[in-house]
Amino acid sequence: MLAGPPRLLSVVSVAVVLLLGWWYLSLVHTTSATPPLKTDHSPPPKSPKKNTGFRASVDPLDFSIPLIFTPGTPKPAGSNYSRILVLPKTQKEDIFWIHAELPDIPLAVYQVDNDTAEFRVPKNKGREAMVYLTYLIDFYNDLPDTIMFFHSHRYAWHNNILMGLDTAQAIRRLSDARVARLGYMNTRCHTDPGCPDWIHMDRPVVDFDDFHKPEEKYYRKGVWDELHPGAPIPPSLSAPCCAQFAVSRERVQQVPIERFIHYRKWLLETSMDDQFSGRVFEYIWQYIFTGNAVYCPAVSSCYCDGYGICFGGEKKTQHWFEVMDERNKYYEELDGHNKEKTKAEEEGKAFEFTEEVKARMKELEAKIRSMDDEMNKLRDAAYERGKEIRNQEAERETYDDTHIWDKVEQR
Repeated sequence: MLAGPPRLLSVVSVAVVLLLGWWYLSLVHTTSATPPLKTDHSPPPKSPKKNTGFRASVDPLDFSIPLIFTPGTPKPAGSNYSRILVLPKTQKEDIFWIHAELPDIPLAVYQVDNDTAEFRVPKNKGREAMVYLTYLIDFYNDLPDTIMFFHSHRYAWHNNILMGLDTAQAIRRLSDARVARLGYMNTRCHTDPGCPDWIHMDRPVVDFDDFHKPEEKYYRKGVWDELHPGAPIPPSLSAPCCAQFAVSRERVQQVPIERFIHYRKWLLETSMDDQFSGRVFEYIWQYIFTGNAVYCPAVSSCYCDGYGICFGGEKKTQHWFEVMDERNKYYEELDGHNKEKTKAEEEGKAFEFTEEVKARMKELEAKIRSMDDEMNKLRDAAYERGKEIRNQEAERETYDDTHIWDKVEQR
């Protein structure tokens, strides 16, 4: 009884075996006609360029999606970088100083009021912004390693004090490695004006400062939305003035060319005048090339890593400028006395300093000489210190904490 009916089990088993045999033969017959698999020896598809700051499927003018900027990798120490100097000028402006001081540097000089010039803009509007954007559009796919955007004058109050306010010195000393690493470098190291808290698009009208930042009253929410549709309004826009900077090829190409075209179209079409349409861009270049509305590097890092002038940290750098400020106050006081005498003589009046004033003037002259000596010694030492790469590295901004404790011990 436990074994069950043997005859019935045998019939079922035979049926199952026959069915499996039929299925196997059918499978063999069907697959025998299928061609064998072929091995694909072709190279894999190319991956997107690593410098792309946006996805190809995304509208490049959708500013609600932030660009992805990645740090660059400088060439090995001692390597050469290709460069170009881009600058705007009128026909009357003289740039002989460039040929005299920087004879070997490639130039892209845009004569904004000359329709037959080699480099031309579609319209003389927006000051240097029109020139910078036109160059980026025209040469987007044919850029050198480092692109430097400067004004046409050699000396200006907004240039760097430790280089004698001299653009030629700044260009010669500019670190291509820093530009490659950061992607974008404002060439002005001094943070005033422009930092740390400058343009507010919601500032009350009664608080506008027409002397220090007259562009602020033009930079309102409507302008931001026209330039960056969909992007959130930042609490402030802050960066060292005054629209002179350097960018790497890689960083430029992380920004879709459509955006540069969009910005230039805004310049061409806005009802804002030449001066202030250009001033609007003065405080968004850092946003365009870093994605940061506030971009205020330490003065010491800029001077040391950017130009090889290293005092040994921010406090020591600021000490030099504090001495300079005090020295200049003494000079202004001394100069005031001298001007008083000059004015009296010009008016034909007899003039004689009091004994007290004479004593004070001698004291001021001694203080000024002493401070000049101190400043010269500190500046010369900073130039010498900046020749060593390890000193530049010590003052460089970085998120990399590799061997950071070794560097701490070197302070």
